[in-house]
Amino acid sequence: MNQTHLQAFQAESSSAIISIPTCYDRKTSQHVVRWKDIQRNFGDAIRIMNGEASVLFLMDDDLEE
Repeated sequence: MNQTHLQAFQAESSSAIISIPTCYDRKTSQHVVRWKDIQRNFGDAIRIMNGEASVLFLMDDDLEE
């Protein structure tokens, strides 16, 4: 049975929490949320924060986002 993994997000300007399904990245063996999926839910998003820390984007072999 496949299990859906979700990650919760909240805009700074709202108390509403939005859960976005993750995708499994075979290269890192981790569940990740694609930036385009975040932007579909938060059209004006420019960064992701976890408390006071900025969340880095997943990069390719050339260290490009």
